[in-house]
Amino acid sequence: MNFNRRDFLVKGSQLAVATAVAPSLLAVQGNSRFQLALSQYSLREMFKNGSLSALDFPAFTKDTFGIKAIDLWEGGLPKDKLDDNSYLEQLRGKAESAGVDLFLHMAGALQSQPKKVKKSLEKIIKSLDRAKVLGVDFLRVFLYAENLNDAETAMTKLCDEAAKRKVKIIIEPMPKGKGREGVFLAQLYKKMNHPYLTLMPDFGKLKDNIYTGTEAMLPYSESISAKMHSFDEKGKQPDFDYDRLAKMIIDSKYKGYITIEWEGTALKPIAGVNASKKLIKDSFGKYGVKVS
Repeated sequence: MNFNRRDFLVKGSQLAVATAVAPSLLAVQGNSRFQLALSQYSLREMFKNGSLSALDFPAFTKDTFGIKAIDLWEGGLPKDKLDDNSYLEQLRGKAESAGVDLFLHMAGALQSQPKKVKKSLEKIIKSLDRAKVLGVDFLRVFLYAENLNDAETAMTKLCDEAAKRKVKIIIEPMPKGKGREGVFLAQLYKKMNHPYLTLMPDFGKLKDNIYTGTEAMLPYSESISAKMHSFDEKGKQPDFDYDRLAKMIIDSKYKGYITIEWEGTALKPIAGVNASKKLIKDSFGKYGVKVS
């Protein structure tokens, strides 16, 4: 079994783990089954207008929202710093200093069509190298896929490269094609059975297969993207039933981060994140389960 940093942080309730992890890290994450995390993409407007910098993102997240885990969006980092290892190391240090777990880096899409794999893989490998410098556990990718065999071939090449860097590939459903189907991604995971592959349900991306897709992916998932687009007058997400999704997650064996990804525009970034946080806590709380 591959126990990475996230395993220690998220599964740290066992005594053996508790004694192995630095007390400061345990104090940050606690022993709750579910913890909130925040996607950098949620605050994209602030990064674009310059009111927030990537280097300040970790401390800002903790101070503003009380959230102690973040994932990075490659589009939210300065373009001229993407391959500047000193900058990436500085960002990593900022997260560590703030007591925030920088656990995931969001990259682009892997093309599985045979004629496109090589060029696409070269681009993703650059993101893998960045992820290694950042010290994250996961590199999140989309997968352009038309069939299972091509998908397996392409993803195996990527996961083999990930193994060299000890960064897991985590597949998030994409907006279209087979790569948006949770059942298909679960089939791919089982077919590959690769130690450096895992899945990440995204409620917004799963769309018309949100419930069947999420249920299929959950047994093989190590992160969840709690997408939000809008809220009704009762603070609910009108696009899908969060109470139903919360119950599905609670009834599964999943344990780890529930990551807020505010993608709407009706609310400003901070208000959108706060509304998302409340809905997640309320939905899980309906079943007596706390999300810390």
